[in-house]
Amino acid sequence: MSSSSAAASQANRRIASGTRIDAASQDAGAVTRASQHQQLKAETVVFGDNLNALDAQYSEIDQSTGSLSESLTYLGQLLTQSQNGSYSSNELGIVGEAIKQEMALIKVQLSKTDSQGRPLYSLGVADSEHPALQVLPGLMMATEIPLSADDQNALTAILTADWSTNLGATTSTQRAAALTEVKQLFEAVNRARGAVGARWQQVQTYQDINTTAGLAAVEAKSNLIDTDVAQSAADLATYQAQLQAARSLFSRISSNTLFDVLR
Repeated sequence: MSSSSAAASQANRRIASGTRIDAASQDAGAVTRASQHQQLKAETVVFGDNLNALDAQYSEIDQSTGSLSESLTYLGQLLTQSQNGSYSSNELGIVGEAIKQEMALIKVQLSKTDSQGRPLYSLGVADSEHPALQVLPGLMMATEIPLSADDQNALTAILTADWSTNLGATTSTQRAAALTEVKQLFEAVNRARGAVGARWQQVQTYQDINTTAGLAAVEAKSNLIDTDVAQSAADLATYQAQLQAARSLFSRISSNTLFDVLR
């Protein structure tokens, strides 16, 4: 009766707490392995945060490079128009104002910062403002936009340019050079957008891998120390039945007298 009572109490406690093992003394090996799975789960949380940050970063970069591509296309068209030898000074001035407005929009894009206040465009150099983030065990991903040396020069030229198509301010040769710089940056932006797009797809793949790993760690830990509620409920019913039978038997035995035994 005492044994059945203790077993029933333990089954009831396991059901109430949801934990089969809550002390190393009960199963040191299981507790150790459960701690390891808990650590793996904690790592997947960190990796998940980093992947979400990269997902947001690459989404912002994709939008920015898309806007830049459109602006540079229009700017190239304007600079091509400025080469029209039949344009009057007044017409060139109108084109020049449109170029200045588009340049202002481009410079806004190139000077954008991300959600952490870091420059969105790093000229392709991983630095303290654009750290690489760990996304899976042993795997890092960079946050910066990749630009070659030539692309960096084109970007710098655009950032420092101050074009005007007024005949007195620039020559046809200068405007042709400006158009070359615009084409170079247009190609650079599209290459960067393609590279970031490829990384973005990787991030989504790694997010799936990380989520699966996190769920596996939780399940493995649960299998080691958590209560199998269905099994514990069945055990509880068995122990309670045994206890009831033992109590009934004890009641009958304890009510017997010496004369009942002798008879």
